[in-house]
Amino acid sequence: MCYQVVELYAVCKCLYYQHAVDRCAAYGQPGHRPHKKEVLVGHSCGIHAGRSGYSYGASDSGYSSSHSPKSSSRGHYR
Repeated sequence: MCYQVVELYAVCKCLYYQHAVDRCAAYGQPGHRPHKKEVLVGHSCGIHAGRSGYSYGASDSGYSSSHSPKSSSRGHYR
């Protein structure tokens, strides 16, 4: 059986690199197709790296780490 390794970016599934076919004795015969093995690499390609739909960073919880001095109750618990 013929094999071909195809490297895809892990998040967006864009092609990173397509290797040459590792041929078997049946290579080139009608109906014989190489078995493709997909390997995930990296994170996302340059086109999709900046898109929010492909970002798997921390989700926005709505909490803001900045605080104003007026609303700060640091050290005062009720």
